[in-house]
Amino acid sequence: MWRSFASRKSASVGVLLLILVCLPAVAQNITGSNPAGRRRALVGPANDWTKYCGSLSMDGNADGERIFSPASVPGLQLLWSQKLSGPVASAPSVAGGKVYVGDWAGFEWALDSATGNVIASADLGTTTSANCNPSVVGISSSPVIEGNVLYLAGGDDGFYALDVDTLKIIWRQSLGDNSAAGGYYGWCSPAIAGGKVLQGISSNCDNPFPRGALASLDRTTGEVLQTTYFVPEDLVGGGIWTSPAVDTDHRKIFVTTGSAHSFADGDAFSMVRLDLDTLLIEDRWKLPANPDETWDADWGSSPTLFTDAAGRELVGAGQKDGGYYAFDRNNLARGPVWVAPIAIKGEVPQNGEGTLSTAAFDGTTLFVGGGRPPDSVDDSVLGAVTAVSPADGTILWRHTFNGPVIAPVSFANGVVFAVGGKSVVALDASNGAVLWSFEMKSLGFGGVAIARGRAFIGDLFGNVYAFGIR
Repeated sequence: MWRSFASRKSASVGVLLLILVCLPAVAQNITGSNPAGRRRALVGPANDWTKYCGSLSMDGNADGERIFSPASVPGLQLLWSQKLSGPVASAPSVAGGKVYVGDWAGFEWALDSATGNVIASADLGTTTSANCNPSVVGISSSPVIEGNVLYLAGGDDGFYALDVDTLKIIWRQSLGDNSAAGGYYGWCSPAIAGGKVLQGISSNCDNPFPRGALASLDRTTGEVLQTTYFVPEDLVGGGIWTSPAVDTDHRKIFVTTGSAHSFADGDAFSMVRLDLDTLLIEDRWKLPANPDETWDADWGSSPTLFTDAAGRELVGAGQKDGGYYAFDRNNLARGPVWVAPIAIKGEVPQNGEGTLSTAAFDGTTLFVGGGRPPDSVDDSVLGAVTAVSPADGTILWRHTFNGPVIAPVSFANGVVFAVGGKSVVALDASNGAVLWSFEMKSLGFGGVAIARGRAFIGDLFGNVYAFGIR
């Protein structure tokens, strides 16, 4: 996420970064539906949230959740909050009664989902670069949980497998050079599919670029099995700082790629389809070249797999130009089948420009977050969640915020959860009406995880919050 905010082409992050200082170094407890016929790839029990955006489809849909509903969520209350050792920019993952979340001090935490008490923690390092702002970042990757193992990118150059109970390291694999000269940083949240772990390789802040890639790793040993690069060997850029979506029925992977030095460089600035078994690139669509080569037009939204009423298999993602692009999964090269206007164009998301938020899908409607809507006349509006028809991109409703919507959108049983600036809201999926809201201490970039009648989110003051219905 922060890669684009602090990119070599972006404006200063300004006031936003003033909050990222003087945070406590020790954790302290402060207070103690799936329509018929729609197939999606779950990871783990339906009532847990075991990866970023909830499923391999990246649809943010808490299938199986029945405690939350438009009738019940007005009764949501803060159950506990927990202060970690650094800003929380990653989304929580939840399984087995534990909440797993990383912070920018470089620690991964296991918290008791009922009380917020610390069960375990692991120091997975940080990456430092004077070329980037902020100059030090820790963990941004959200873990994927399979059985007794937690997989995620650390704050250093490593990708880790951890024990779910103790967070002790099972194995570690370096995926790049995270020195100031190398530029690597593990933004991507992993997926497990086809018996292997999938992880994107990208830059810290495009200064410098490493050579972007998608890697598959052996779940047991961490050995790198396959690596597919998105620019030729003599070039750099084209990294995946978003996260892959996987169509398990057809064994296809979809990724969005980042910036390079030029629009012409390989498969940078693209939506790409790869074969799950071979990791070979099969199809792609690149954003048309812009005469202004300083425009940082990479994709900051992960792909979401969805279908329309006619059964078309589509994949979509948001762009910094403010559009949400939908493609036929079987023919990316044909170009988008529709583009929905979500936000004004721009490369500084915290100023309400473009869309980085990964969409949620409830089986009939897409819910897309982003910056200031292009038709807004209110200068105080910096973000919105927009309900979009999957058939043609028609806008069904919008809910606006006075802060940008950067975090992915989540859905549970008729309720849309979104974060705009410091505000967490639950919206009626049918009309966008506010059912519940909460003001965090700081901005939220990681999104809401929903598991077993509870909602979890972190903020940039280092707080993790749990909400439920008493």
